Amino acid sequence: MSIDKLIEQIKKDYIDERFLNYIEYIQFPKYKNLEENTHIDFEFPLTMLVGKNGTGKSSVLHAIYGIPAGQSTGDFWFSTDVDPIKEGENKYFYGYKAKKGAKVKEVLKKRQPSKKAFDYWETAALNTKIGMKIDKNMDKGSRNSPVEKNVVFFDFRAELSAFDKYFYFYKSKNDKVKRKFEQKNRENKQFIINRSPLLYKIFSGEKRVTYPNHPENCLHEDMEIYNEYNNKKILDTINDILGKNYLEIKRVYHRVYESWGTSILVKTKEGTLYSEANAGSGESAIINMVCTVLSAPHNSLILLDEPDVSLHPSAQKKLKIFLLKIIKKYHHQIVISTHSSVLIEGMPKEALKLFEVIEDTKVRIVNGVYSSEAFFNIREEVKEKNLIVCEDTSAKTLIEAVLKEMNLLEYFKVEPRHGGADTLITRYLPIFALDRQIYDNVFIILDGDKEPKETFFYSQIPNGDMTNVKKLEQYLRKITASESEICPLIDGNKRDGGNDNQKIEVYKAYLEYADSHLYFLPHKMIPEAIIMKNKEVQKYTENTKAEINNNTAKPLIQEICSKLFLDETQFDACFNLLVKQWIMNKNDDYFYMEKMLQNIFDFCNSNKNLNYSRLRRVRD
Repeated sequence: MSIDKLIEQIKKDYIDERFLNYIEYIQFPKYKNLEENTHIDFEFPLTMLVGKNGTGKSSVLHAIYGIPAGQSTGDFWFSTDVDPIKEGENKYFYGYKAKKGAKVKEVLKKRQPSKKAFDYWETAALNTKIGMKIDKNMDKGSRNSPVEKNVVFFDFRAELSAFDKYFYFYKSKNDKVKRKFEQKNRENKQFIINRSPLLYKIFSGEKRVTYPNHPENCLHEDMEIYNEYNNKKILDTINDILGKNYLEIKRVYHRVYESWGTSILVKTKEGTLYSEANAGSGESAIINMVCTVLSAPHNSLILLDEPDVSLHPSAQKKLKIFLLKIIKKYHHQIVISTHSSVLIEGMPKEALKLFEVIEDTKVRIVNGVYSSEAFFNIREEVKEKNLIVCEDTSAKTLIEAVLKEMNLLEYFKVEPRHGGADTLITRYLPIFALDRQIYDNVFIILDGDKEPKETFFYSQIPNGDMTNVKKLEQYLRKITASESEICPLIDGNKRDGGNDNQKIEVYKAYLEYADSHLYFLPHKMIPEAIIMKNKEVQKYTENTKAEINNNTAKPLIQEICSKLFLDETQFDACFNLLVKQWIMNKNDDYFYMEKMLQNIFDFCNSNKNLNYSRLRRVRD
């Protein structure tokens, strides 16, 4: 099943409230370096916390970890003499639905140190001063019961195998800064060699392996085996994500190498055997994660910290599909932190939460961003920009100014095309329309004076006219307001005669493309008239009683240019100055353009493979 289809089905299940004890949102009146009263909505069961390293994504995961009953954020964030936590400030509250059709219950959790548990986070009384809603039907006096939900937390950066824990990180009493790595490496290597017979016994199936001098202490838990006959589903899932052909995986939690850790032993299709010592870190982590997650009960809360670590792009995409599939099947609520463009790509905007550093190192979290916005935040540049073509440099200046004000300029390239509106309609539109896969993110914005007299859309064409060539030609002229003939690009490019079936398909493609990709500047005006209609801009001209229309606007700007620059050739510079004034004093024309450009941006980021309504052109 495709990612698009999975997302569509999960959205339906979410709307139908098929997720039990679903956490709807979390709000932070004060928490670490987050902006005060930061609010995160969980509007899609797979939520991605997106941002650069150091923006607090893991800290938010730690807070979410502490939401359900029996859990505490203090397991991850605790006070020490070196890093003390200021008392009485840090808290958060969340809302959840216990069952379908129920009202949202709000629960406040705050760090409440006590002698019994110094870093304990406990449920506290409702507090409307921090934004909580009045609730006259609380579960227990002044507070609601915390949500009951199984929690799985998996930090991929900290996920170390038993081998890695000892070989790379274990230090003996004799370790010193000046000690040579080679010496330590040799010692750790010899230790692992000496202890490996014990691990070999475990993997060979012995039920109770102990140190020879301490037979009373078992060194391991029960071994798990995944093969064609036992837990085949887990084996197939791991093979799919990693692109491997394991015939069998053995997995055991043990303390053969001093501290407790997990070891794996895999058998390949070629008959090769190797443990985590010879596996990649991503390989070992994915095996452990899949085994853990697939054993979680329905409606669990699963938290994954940077699952893209050490995974190549293909594995990241397979991981995303896996997460969506288990959400669909088991109705888990999953929250992950990531800065992987592969994981972000194709996700609905409801799933993405963008972490941005603002002044004074504070972090702001933006709900509901498009993947392209997240890409820009992570990469600091957008390589594949959407294209807007327009009639001239004045239109380009105007469009770019509004995009900049909307903080969307990074996602667009605006280019004027020679030949004016007629060329754009008769030459460019046919090519764009017939190659939608290439040009679906290319848009035409014509001056407002080219807009048709009547508003008309492709969807309004009667079914009976859809097979009539002459009718379709008339509708095309009506939608585009073209004064020139728009020739169908068909075999032989025949104006008269030719294959009518080809003409019909071509005209329909033109009409459908124009319906969603052809826009006009507001209120049937050219760019210069739009600017001069602004009262503040009019103050620059001495001719205050002049009528502003498409015929008088350019001469008036030329007059202003002569006055301000003493040089009539500086028209573009003068127009740019007036546009800035227009932006500072926004009027209806500005908001019309803002809505139009937002519609275009939404279309660029919409999932066009799903059956969602296409965005319509802005009209009066």
